[in-house]
Amino acid sequence: MATFADTPEAEKYIGGIFEAGFADPDVRQALARSGLVLRMNLSRPDAVITADLPAAQVHYGDADAPAPNMTMTLDGETANRFWQGKVSIPLAVARKHITVSGALPKLIALLPHAKTMYAVYIQRLERDNRADLLV
Repeated sequence: MATFADTPEAEKYIGGIFEAGFADPDVRQALARSGLVLRMNLSRPDAVITADLPAAQVHYGDADAPAPNMTMTLDGETANRFWQGKVSIPLAVARKHITVSGALPKLIALLPHAKTMYAVYIQRLERDNRADLLV
């Protein structure tokens, strides 16, 4: 199982990929246009990460996080696999590996931009010598 050791590590990699997306002008513009405030409730390890896409901000935990208009619930392994291009969101939702409340079509519309971030995510894992998280 390729998952994070603890909450800070999940926040570092999953929150960090949103921060990297915000640093890319093309990705940032697409994320902002979506209007999504996406809360990810992770398990194994437990973490709450809220990505305010219009504001280009990531919040960790419940304190001071804006109210989401979309919530995803998934485990750390699924999140890690997704950012490596190994998880189809529609299929994972159908199989109940991910549950979503909110506007799923808006999330699906962002998938082409997520794909541009797969290499960035993998490079981060490699840079940090985290071969154990590579799938």
